[in-house]
Amino acid sequence: MDQKFDFSILRNLRMKRGMTAEGLAQKANITRATVIKLESGKGNPTIETLSALGRVFQIEASQLVQMAESGTTESGLTNAYEEGGFTGIQVRFPGFEIYHLKAGKGTKTESAPGLHDNTAEVCLVVSGRVRITVMGDPKELGLGAALRFKALQDHMLEVLDDAELLLIHHTLS
Repeated sequence: MDQKFDFSILRNLRMKRGMTAEGLAQKANITRATVIKLESGKGNPTIETLSALGRVFQIEASQLVQMAESGTTESGLTNAYEEGGFTGIQVRFPGFEIYHLKAGKGTKTESAPGLHDNTAEVCLVVSGRVRITVMGDPKELGLGAALRFKALQDHMLEVLDDAELLLIHHTLS
């Protein structure tokens, strides 16, 4: 498979920081022509150039390469979800899962360590109220509130009022 890269993302990174192409070139110790060529999607930077640009943006050269990968859209694998009183859909990507769930008052679920590795869990309450207890520390969440925690920690989710939730599991780096 022929991998293509589009370094025009540099323009967005530069503009987000309020920099000119000349300013970026000076900070990275490269020519303005190199910046313009890369931003136009026509350049093929050396690893030294990527390292220099990465230092300016305070990211690794490998992250710049990842950002520049063309055709990086992915479709998630979507399945109906129904377990322990929670119903909805599950969408899975590598290292990332989203659950859009509904549950009635009184529904509870406890952590399942076998399902989690080095992941974090985020719960966003779309409607209703829930209580999430992580390592014995309870937090009540209402409309629009969110909580993030390491999924390997003992945790329990209790629905206090009929609720709609987004649960997100993502790999920790």
